[in-house]
Amino acid sequence: MALDGGRARLELATGLLAPRVVRVTGSRAEVALVATTATLLGGDEVRLDVEVGTGTWLDLRDVAGTVAYHGRGRACRVDVRLRVAPGATLTWAGEPLVVSGGADVTRTLDVDVAAGGRLLLHDTVALGRSGEAGGDLRCTTTACADGRAALVEELRLGSSARSQPGVLADARIVDTVTALGWRPTGAPALPGADVYVLEHGGTVARVLAGEAHESRLRALWDVWRGQLGAADGTTLVTDPGRPGRA
Repeated sequence: MALDGGRARLELATGLLAPRVVRVTGSRAEVALVATTATLLGGDEVRLDVEVGTGTWLDLRDVAGTVAYHGRGRACRVDVRLRVAPGATLTWAGEPLVVSGGADVTRTLDVDVAAGGRLLLHDTVALGRSGEAGGDLRCTTTACADGRAALVEELRLGSSARSQPGVLADARIVDTVTALGWRPTGAPALPGADVYVLEHGGTVARVLAGEAHESRLRALWDVWRGQLGAADGTTLVTDPGRPGRA
């Protein structure tokens, strides 16, 4: 995504995920991600590459959650690469990644936010559908802000290890909101939420829960998303059931 004569210009490519333009207004755009086929199946490899150019604002959202199905002995993976240029903003209201019983999933998240860029990301992982323990999941996150490592994290959530001390106990939901390249101010009192201020330009809020509805991080998203808009001089219109957006 880049500026072309003061208007956002998008270059889109389709694979297992298809980007659909919802609206373009000046230097801003909203894009929805739609699966083009049943995903994730054993052997699937999904790669998502997002670049937000200088002076632009991209609101990215998922139309539905992603379910990793029983792989019948075959693993699958999701690789996400996000690049936010100076003076650019990226928000991504992600829907859950659900790891069904028998699935074997590797997910990588590679983020680079340049000086003056801003990212707000809502990321939810659900281990198993209702009544399931869920399969195996490996999540690797590498996030840099202004050329410095801000967050490096690896979660190995194998089905045989999750109940071990210091891992997840009976939780099956890992819900996270990440602000990178800027620091939100204040947060509503949310039961079970832990908020971490990163040393290099960012803040992470996380909830571990037994069920998705037990997490209240959507309320935190709304607050932090509103701060992004206020700093940009934008008036937000709230869409019931979805994050506030312009």
